[in-house]
Amino acid sequence: MTSMFVNSPVRLGRISRPLLSSICRVGRSSFVQSRRCLATQVDHSAAVPESDSGKERVVILGSGWGGYTLSRKLSPKSFSPVVISPRSYFVFTPLLTDAAGGSLDFSNIVEPVRDPHAKVDFIQAAARAVNLEKKTVLCESTVVSRGVTETPRTHEHERESEKGPGKGDFFEVPYDKLVIAVGAVSKTFNTPGVRHNAMFFKDIGDARRVRRRVRECFELAVLPTTTPEMRKWLLHFAIVGAGPTGTELAASLRDFIYKDMTALYPAVKGLPTITLYDVAPKVLSMFDESLSKYAMETMKKEGIDIKTSHHVEGLRWGAPGAEPPYEMDPRHCLTITTKEEGEVGIGMCVWGTGNAMNKFVKTALQDVETFPTASALLKDGTQASPELAKDTTWHIKKAPKVGALLVDGQLRVQLENADGKTAVLQDVFALGDNAMPETGAPPATAQATTQEAKWLATRLNKGDLQRSEPFSFQNMGTLAYIGDANALMQFPTEVSKPPKYLTGRRAWLVWKLAYLTMSMSWRNKLRIAFRWVLNSIFGRDVSRW
Repeated sequence: MTSMFVNSPVRLGRISRPLLSSICRVGRSSFVQSRRCLATQVDHSAAVPESDSGKERVVILGSGWGGYTLSRKLSPKSFSPVVISPRSYFVFTPLLTDAAGGSLDFSNIVEPVRDPHAKVDFIQAAARAVNLEKKTVLCESTVVSRGVTETPRTHEHERESEKGPGKGDFFEVPYDKLVIAVGAVSKTFNTPGVRHNAMFFKDIGDARRVRRRVRECFELAVLPTTTPEMRKWLLHFAIVGAGPTGTELAASLRDFIYKDMTALYPAVKGLPTITLYDVAPKVLSMFDESLSKYAMETMKKEGIDIKTSHHVEGLRWGAPGAEPPYEMDPRHCLTITTKEEGEVGIGMCVWGTGNAMNKFVKTALQDVETFPTASALLKDGTQASPELAKDTTWHIKKAPKVGALLVDGQLRVQLENADGKTAVLQDVFALGDNAMPETGAPPATAQATTQEAKWLATRLNKGDLQRSEPFSFQNMGTLAYIGDANALMQFPTEVSKPPKYLTGRRAWLVWKLAYLTMSMSWRNKLRIAFRWVLNSIFGRDVSRW
């Protein structure tokens, strides 16, 4: 087998070449034949100069809100951050619905991880395993892998059996500190047909597929061969999950379809329908009761069909009442089945019902083969005894039911054994949707993940992690767009006091200003503002690509 050359290899830091060579030879038997050594010393990227040998290498798994923010906040004088992620960019997710609805270009909400102005190195790969004793991460390259920009539509065991360009080379990356910020995947509750037939909404590819399918359904609906009944089904767009993502997507699609698409397709005026499903009795449950009620009433007036307390039981291709087999056919509709209504024909289903742990967190971060005596202390701060360290029942501590990594107040990953003993890893951290602080779990939002990343970066930069107070989430308020230039904003207040809030146009202006300000680079701030001005003059982008 030929040797692999890495364009931006990870610096060796203070690890000697003999030691690195031994690391590259050691590993689990399942990866021996295909793994590669990351010791290739060719064409160093400018992000990792030769003088970095005295700095600690912080390997960050993930390029989302946690990983991207942390990599930019770490002091380049003390640390050499290395981001490892299947995707080479960061997505500004609060505006992902605007991109799907044609209000923004997809490039407006993307920031590249590789940046000549940032002291950050990057490897496009997916983490597959972590050796806590040897302090290495086993990775699989994803440079030419399929589906990196969108949520996988198949189960993990089915993807493992795929052949061809989906499989990458394996190699190990040593670390001084490790931060796990790989995020979460869409939760389907094992609903039949959802994983294969629904569209998810977590990445830029997902938003592109949603926009393309909307335009596709309109084109199919106006074909001379389309029956009136099929036309109605094709123009029925279903969104499952009435949280912030589902609600804002319904609102953005409402603006896109009712204001722009119907003007292009006058023959189907009055036919398009948007339905928002949820098993809960209300939408936006994180808001106060009065705001949730206001959102439901406003969205219904705008033409969005709100169906709360509905239980989705299945999703398949084909018209309602059709006989099996149900083969995928994008030229026709799908059928969504609910306990309350039975079968309903739809042109598209977007699934946004919550988070579940991905395979890396569920399986790779599970059992500990060898207790890492050099980097783990017992909960009381003492070293584990030789007898306790030899205990083979140690595993990574996780939150019951959800399976997230249960970290301490300093966001450090913990180990536990069958006797209930707990050890804290001093050099492995976790934040974002894949972690849950035992001192109090913050909401699964970009705001909370960003605060965790900034807090951890500050503590590492100051070197006072051991002396610091536990991380505490500071609620800065909650925003949600509900369509037709209307929004909600709830200000943080004490539990005993009534909530303060804004609604309607004023909240919409705050919503726009807040997200424009939060956008990472000045380049995208200006591009977003300019695009919004263009939209007000010329309308949204309705191109299909």
